[in-house]
Amino acid sequence: MKKLLLFIAITFYWSRGSAQQPAEHKDKLTADITEQFQYTIESTKPVKNGFYKAFYKKKTLIADGTYKNDKKTGVWHFFSAEGDVLEDFDYDSNKLLYEAPEQKDSRFKYAVDYNLTDSDIVIQPIKPGGRLFGYIPYLNILKQVGDIPNLADGNCYVVLKLLVSPLGRLADCNASIECGGSTPVVKNINTDQLADDDKTFIPATYNKKKVASQIEVYCLINRFGELDIY
Repeated sequence: MKKLLLFIAITFYWSRGSAQQPAEHKDKLTADITEQFQYTIESTKPVKNGFYKAFYKKKTLIADGTYKNDKKTGVWHFFSAEGDVLEDFDYDSNKLLYEAPEQKDSRFKYAVDYNLTDSDIVIQPIKPGGRLFGYIPYLNILKQVGDIPNLADGNCYVVLKLLVSPLGRLADCNASIECGGSTPVVKNINTDQLADDDKTFIPATYNKKKVASQIEVYCLINRFGELDIY
């Protein structure tokens, strides 16, 4: 009887322990970007625990980090579609460790509501996650805005405009859509479905003071109907 009870206890312990061993999952974030991560089941729900990686076209690493209880932890590294380092961010201390300089042909433009002089020092707003991975939640955003004239004809351009508050929160979002030289159509974007992290930025500063700013992202529409910034 004692041996039977011991066997049952060992089996129960092993089954509980095995249930907490991380499993791996792969999924598509966009047509060109896939993610791979570890998770455990907590209260019947999958919770990210362990490594996280995202790849462009299944081969170029664009995000590399660790999750603990569904939250990013430690230092994460973010890369461009060409594999160049875009950003290093420490989620434990909420501190930016490195941000790659903007290229002259960057699709990102920034503005603050001040008349600037040569002596003013302005630092642009920054999205934790870098200028590729950090903006993935916005790439499918056109699916929210309904029918757009001539969208199916191709040759469409989109300027995604994000208003960021002095506290680093997304305050407003809209998309200006132009197809085939037609008059641009401006659509407001409902951001309620975005996760809290997706609406969090490092705010712009004007002479070391945190200020509101606007980010403009110049995009094309790819063959999948998604925004293309890479």
